[in-house]
Amino acid sequence: MHQILSFSEIPEQGIQYEITGISWFPDEQVQRKGPVVASLYLARKGENKIEVRGGIETQIILSCDRCLAEFVYTINTPFQLIFEVSSPGEHWHVQDLESGRAEIETVLLDEPRIDVGDILRQQVLLALPEKLLCGPECKGLCSKCGVNLNEGKCSCPREGKNTPFSILEQLKKNR
Repeated sequence: MHQILSFSEIPEQGIQYEITGISWFPDEQVQRKGPVVASLYLARKGENKIEVRGGIETQIILSCDRCLAEFVYTINTPFQLIFEVSSPGEHWHVQDLESGRAEIETVLLDEPRIDVGDILRQQVLLALPEKLLCGPECKGLCSKCGVNLNEGKCSCPREGKNTPFSILEQLKKNR
């Protein structure tokens, strides 16, 4: 399957693709750990509008933001987008302001062509978590010696926190 499809190549009844090739995968940004399976269904919704529904399943290797350890993250993300060729007289800023909740997933195009590889690449990147954590209980690294606190305790002395509530904590201890 070539990765750029013209609207005219998509039949009225739609077309289904199962993509196992990885030429589109963003290897320069994330490291794969297994096979990648992507499915797409493209259907015409008029002369200048295409609906794309699909999903991507794979596993990738990420680095934890707290402890820097590598961990495996499973991506299993469905998506649905509408691609529409904007008319020459329409101004996209006005259309953006007027769009409602149901139209948020609409992508305006200059030409009636869809880059399938770009769609899949974007969906993988959008499926990444905001905060990359190896687990919800990750303790991170010691700020002094750099020991991974998930693997054991470090020998750094624990200093009391100097906060506005430190005095209250001392009063509570002295009771």
